[in-house]
Amino acid sequence: MSTLVLPTWVVPDFDAVMECERVSRRLLALGPRATTTREAGVAAALVWLTLGEVSPMTHRTTLDGHRSDGKWMSGASCELARAESWVALCLAAGAPEPTTDDWHRLGVEPAPAVTDDPEFAYGVWRTLAWLLGVREDFPIYTSWHRAAGIRHDRPHLYGRRRSTSDAAWRTAEQAARDQAQADARRYWEHVRARADATA
Repeated sequence: MSTLVLPTWVVPDFDAVMECERVSRRLLALGPRATTTREAGVAAALVWLTLGEVSPMTHRTTLDGHRSDGKWMSGASCELARAESWVALCLAAGAPEPTTDDWHRLGVEPAPAVTDDPEFAYGVWRTLAWLLGVREDFPIYTSWHRAAGIRHDRPHLYGRRRSTSDAAWRTAEQAARDQAQADARRYWEHVRARADATA
């Protein structure tokens, strides 16, 4: 059995990454009624990092991560993680796809997103931004937050069983989606302005 080693570009410590991965796996195991597409995006990004499967937004394959010392490390490069993050951010923000110049600056070949779900993309972007050290906040609510007394940013997902036919639940979920898109749009505008200034 191989021991997982995180790539050097990953900023959070190993235990924090494993805690997020554990929570996302647990949520996925509960099924679609208990998991949002945002949480599925978080899980897809973490699976790419920890299992080395296809990238979450463009479904690129990465190199086999088995090493001669018996350890395993994802073949996902920093450039590819940044590119996947940018594709996800563009979609989550409702912004245009990456330009030819963007792909050149990112140092990877262009590839289109294989999903059109902004919530999934937001989960991917939040995770990759956290892993790359762009954001400090975890991409998913964990027991660490609960132990520290930090409130969940989407409390309507917990407590009584959620029902998409419940008007109050739908309103709360739409507000959370609108907030996510506004958050993504702020980051996208900031990055776009900096990229355009250096072009």
